[in-house]
Amino acid sequence: MQTRSLFPLSLILLIFSFVGCSTSKDQLTLHIQNPGSVDRQNEMVEVAWKDIRQKLSLTENQAIVVTDSSGKQIPCQLIKNGSDEVETLLFPVSLAAGQTASFQISTGVAEPVQTMVYGRLVPERKDDFAWENNRTAFRVYGPALKATGEISNGMDFWAKRTDSLVIDKWYKNDLSGLASYHEDHGEGVDFYKVGRTLGLGMTAPVDNDTLCLGHNFVTAEILDNGPLRLTFKLTYDPYMAGGHEIRETRIISLDAYSYFNKVTNIFETDTTELTVATGIVMPEENPEANAATTTFGDNTGIIAYETPANEVNGTIYNAAINPNGFGIIKVSGGHYLGLNSYQPGSRYTYYVGGGWSKAGFNSFEDWTQFVKSEKEKIDQPLIIQIK
Repeated sequence: MQTRSLFPLSLILLIFSFVGCSTSKDQLTLHIQNPGSVDRQNEMVEVAWKDIRQKLSLTENQAIVVTDSSGKQIPCQLIKNGSDEVETLLFPVSLAAGQTASFQISTGVAEPVQTMVYGRLVPERKDDFAWENNRTAFRVYGPALKATGEISNGMDFWAKRTDSLVIDKWYKNDLSGLASYHEDHGEGVDFYKVGRTLGLGMTAPVDNDTLCLGHNFVTAEILDNGPLRLTFKLTYDPYMAGGHEIRETRIISLDAYSYFNKVTNIFETDTTELTVATGIVMPEENPEANAATTTFGDNTGIIAYETPANEVNGTIYNAAINPNGFGIIKVSGGHYLGLNSYQPGSRYTYYVGGGWSKAGFNSFEDWTQFVKSEKEKIDQPLIIQIK
């Protein structure tokens, strides 16, 4: 078209097969510290599954529960990243700045987990891939739409103001003519404009100051299917950047409670170095003239943009965060761009998301302060000790 949280409950109940109650000898303790100056609310923690299995001497069919210091169960998810084996255990924690808290992992019966992330291919809407959490929603465009002549590999943003998961409802109502998702019926609205651009924070090669945009995705594969994290992989047909053929893969993850997707791009080509740009579309007549008041850039790794206000629907705020920084930040080609040198075949990882003036962000200043806090959280991850 990546803190203010989607897959079937039956899947989670299957993963966490019921076993007997936990005992003290079947328990390990995690001490988790927030080293930063920013409070963390429902931030996801990952623990290597092999360490948990070893510490608890788990058999293949044993399941686990996570509890806090009061004994309350914490929702959790086993992460596979598209493989056949569990790689990590994921669960949310809330810690004030500088705080350390203890959590226990033990064998036992897991309570049902509320699904807070969701995504799917939408063949009934020309192969969109749409995804959401309990804060926000997004989509990208697929092969059936390309066949109509509408080409775009940018990311679309759906402004939400409900914790509910709405993708299926919005598509069903829109396609049936009951209610258009381009109008706000109390839950949010799609009024972000993408077109033939990078949309909200996608990345493309640059050749002689020209963005080299790919086409719609060809395949979409879900790698992890909630309830706390959705991860999926998109592949694209080859396209040209200068005289070089580019083969692109994107891996996108969205956690419950987060406004930001984690995006990993892999570009393969026959050169040893590329310039790539992460960009936010600027749908204005003369974006350069307004950049001083509508953009915020920090070469340590932030680009943020305030879209033109919509009289009815309000204002969308966008941002991309690159933990490794941006070499150059500039307005060019109708985008606000962060550019870097890139080694083909390597993983280029960053975070991208948006907020809405009708869902908690009252001004661009509020949004940029929030983005700075998110950057600090990425730069200073939670410290985990296993006892």
